[in-house]
Amino acid sequence: MLKDKRRCSVATACLFIFFACGIISPAKSAAVQKPACNCYCLYPAGAAVSFRQTAAARRYGDEGYHVPENTAIIIDMDRLTLTLFADNKYLRRYPVAMGKYETPTPVGNWKIVSREISPHEVLGTRWMGLNIPYGRYGIHGTNQPGSIGTFASQGCIRMHNAHVEEIFSLVSEGTPVTIIGSPFGAPGTPPHTLGYGDSGPHVLEMQKALRRLGFYKGVPDGFWGKGTEEAVRKFRAAHGLKGENVIDEAVYRRLGY
Repeated sequence: MLKDKRRCSVATACLFIFFACGIISPAKSAAVQKPACNCYCLYPAGAAVSFRQTAAARRYGDEGYHVPENTAIIIDMDRLTLTLFADNKYLRRYPVAMGKYETPTPVGNWKIVSREISPHEVLGTRWMGLNIPYGRYGIHGTNQPGSIGTFASQGCIRMHNAHVEEIFSLVSEGTPVTIIGSPFGAPGTPPHTLGYGDSGPHVLEMQKALRRLGFYKGVPDGFWGKGTEEAVRKFRAAHGLKGENVIDEAVYRRLGY
């Protein structure tokens, strides 16, 4: 479908998911452009100019501007990119920074629940909060542009300020955001031992795994409470694991990680 497989392999796979779910309908492919902003655009040059103009109009309060329908975002941890879909078309891909080893970015299917202009100097010029239940995570600008393209954040998705302003102009509360990658953080990051009271993407992933196997009966929420404690206890007993009731290397191995 897209000829440039090197740049668009992940986008192609994601488009397949969107097509299967009925979110995006197939469209005729166009020549790949590489604008000065270091993003990738599948619209013809004229359409890219129009996109920038309408984004600027939205930023400066043009009441007649309409937020595109079926806008969606996919963030790829392996490639450190954010891909924007708008009006049922793959629109642009931007470089980002994501969570470092100690504070990984949560993978999963989320949505934008808040939008702020000039939230704080550290957060750049725009903030888009996500509905991740176990912390304050969002897509935002930065006063450290040199960190873009690395794993450097506290778990949020950092963007160049000019890029986040474009995104901000084209999304609304409720826009879906899918983050794909390892639930344990940067590629190659080993999982660490988890215990009662822990929270975050590591716990969420373990709850999902235990639920698939029938040990966890609750709704995965990323918090290790009584339900998770009991599920881990049963799992360890079923596999003859002695010692503390924690998720350690032995549990990860038996869960297939």
